[in-house]
Amino acid sequence: MLLIIRDGNCCIFLLFSIDPNYLMANERMNLMNMAKLSIKGLIESALNLGRTLDSDYAPLQQFFVVMEHCLKHGLKAKKTFLGQNKSFWGPLELVEKLVPEAAEITASVKDLPGLKTPAGRGRAWLRLALMQKKLSEYMKALINRKDLLSEFYEPNALMMEEEGAIIAGLLVGLNVIDANFCMKGEDLDSQVGVIDFSMYLKDGNSTKGSEGDGQITAILDQKNYVEELNRHLSATVNNLQAKVDALEKSNTKLTEEVSVIGKHLMFWPFGINN
Repeated sequence: MLLIIRDGNCCIFLLFSIDPNYLMANERMNLMNMAKLSIKGLIESALNLGRTLDSDYAPLQQFFVVMEHCLKHGLKAKKTFLGQNKSFWGPLELVEKLVPEAAEITASVKDLPGLKTPAGRGRAWLRLALMQKKLSEYMKALINRKDLLSEFYEPNALMMEEEGAIIAGLLVGLNVIDANFCMKGEDLDSQVGVIDFSMYLKDGNSTKGSEGDGQITAILDQKNYVEELNRHLSATVNNLQAKVDALEKSNTKLTEEVSVIGKHLMFWPFGINN
């Protein structure tokens, strides 16, 4: 990041940056906490509901949003004739090479009418894998092949680090729920994946005992992440301000010295003539 400070006719250029590894690590932790909260909330609400879930069930919608964010984290941009594109469909297509059973849902996704984008195909794949009760198995198989994932992800992406393996393990719990989706006619291409934090806050307030404490802890982790980032930025700003103050003092001193030298030069020729 470049900061330019103007002082009259003088410009001060300051260059500083935030460690990208630091940011990526916090993003991974943030996403993992959200995944924990989403999976736990989905299982508890589904068991209380006692019926097969469909695409209109809000906790299930939010689960897919969180999963999409996890799969998108640290994706490399692929160059196409339309420009650069980041899609999590590419990694999901690899699963059928690792687990033969996944070939069925990959073929089903490709045959679905109306799907026009890689994002839409990726969303359909996640839904079919959940219906098949194989999502955890597929994710584990994918995460175990970092050599293949490296084509699609940066080295510090969630799918390349420990957080990805933890989330894949948590997905096993979803095998206790039944879901049924009718994706024909559903617009999966243009869905906007926004996490609804209010859902988890409400759930945390209505849950008692240690379960409620766990959910509140997960939410607080999100808050702590933001506060830690703000503290880091504040420290950087304070450090920059100290440098600016030092430069201003140095600039003032130089200005005074130039002024004194200028006065001496004005009278110096007369001194020679005398």
